[in-house]
Amino acid sequence: MEKALPLPGEAVEALRNAVAALGLDVCHLEWKAGRRSTLLLTIDRPEGVSLGDCEEASRAASRVLDPLEEKLPAYVLEVASPGLDRPLWTIADCVRFTGRRVLVQTRRPVEGTSRIKGPLESVEGDLLTVLDEDRKHRYTVSFGDVKSARLVPEF
Repeated sequence: MEKALPLPGEAVEALRNAVAALGLDVCHLEWKAGRRSTLLLTIDRPEGVSLGDCEEASRAASRVLDPLEEKLPAYVLEVASPGLDRPLWTIADCVRFTGRRVLVQTRRPVEGTSRIKGPLESVEGDLLTVLDEDRKHRYTVSFGDVKSARLVPEF
């Protein structure tokens, strides 16, 4: 079960700044509550992320978070790259990956389908246009109607 971050806004900003100082971007920050709560920090940069980058980001994040230990519920910090099938969490992610193949799943059917796979042709405002490879049909979807969107790895 996911829930809102238990971090104060200034801690989130300090975390982003500490990771940025390493030449990395925080592309997603997520709190997964449960028996073993997890703070998932997903980092990226245009040329990709190495295991060493994840280790450095973990140390930088710990320097920010350790002083808050008594104010936070118990958690495990996980630092990861977004992976080859990277989720597109924001409109900015969609703009960055325009032209790449994506898999979009919608909250409700768009022209009879909830699953669209193909090149992300354009992003205008909050509207994504994807050319479905199987149906040879162009779909326009509001980002607010997107349940999930991720890159399709190309080998």
